[in-house]
This record gives sequence, C-alpha cells and structure tokens, in this order.
Amino acid sequence: MERLNVAGADAPTLRPAEARDEAFLFDLFAADRAAQLAAAPIDAATRAFLIRAQHRSMMATYRRDYPGARFEVVECAGAPVGLLVTHVGERCVTYVDIALLPEARGRGLATRLMRLALEEPRRLGLPARATVLAGNAASLSLCERLGFVRRDETPPFVALEWTP
Repeated sequence: MERLNVAGADAPTLRPAEARDEAFLFDLFAADRAAQLAAAPIDAATRAFLIRAQHRSMMATYRRDYPGARFEVVECAGAPVGLLVTHVGERCVTYVDIALLPEARGRGLATRLMRLALEEPRRLGLPARATVLAGNAASLSLCERLGFVRRDETPPFVALEWTP
C-alpha cells in the first residue's frame, strides 16, 4: 500500500461503504490483527485464517448488535484511510468502531474525523457514546480530549459518553 500524506490534507470525508470496499475494509482490519498475531506461534496460513474469521465475526456482531448502523469509509485527499461505524438510536449516537490505517495515525486525522462526526449528535441534541479497550491509550486520550467522560469500566472496556 502506498504511503499516505495526511498531515496537511483536507478534512476527512465520509462516504457509505460499498461492496467495492470489502477488500480495503479487510486490509484495514488485518493491519491491526497481523501485528497482534505476529508473535503467536502459528504459521502464516493459520494466521491468515484467524484474521479472516475474526473479521467476519466482528462485522456480523456489529450488524447483529447495531441493526441500521452506518458503515462509512473515511477518505483523506480522495484515498480510503479508515472506517467509521455509527449507530443513531433514539437516546444516543453510538460510535461502534473507528479505525484508521496505521500510516494515517498520529497526524491529527482521528481528531478531525471525530470533530466532524460529533456534529451529528450535537445537531440532534443527543449524547454520543463509545466503548474503548482499556489498553488503547491513544483512543482513550482522543475521546477525553474531545470531551468524552468515563461512564463505566467493565474490563477490558471503558464506556465513554459525550454530551452536546
């Protein structure tokens, strides 16, 4: 995959995920999982099988637990760099998943993306919620910088809420 230059790029844009995005969405998922499984004492074929199974399971779980959720591809300068899964309910907006390619991280893109995303609950007058792995310091820091507060901690997760 070619190196992305998102540091000075325009604001991220969102578009509905389509069938043509399936390979990108799998590659996005695999970028994180491959690093996590790299130290596991398994061969490459087994690693690839596990990553595909985990991806299918995750997507099925999102669709089951958040029917009607929006799956949107995050683009920067016209190139796909991430995924935002959002569920708008009657009582809150839930950010089900926020993922960026490793090369798109650490440059302020997630902050710009979430500021854009938070316009919706602000407009609707609803709180926004996210659940983050307790060990994901970058995501916790991002949420807290944007004004999310901790609602609950049920290891290994931290539940956060933002109010307009």
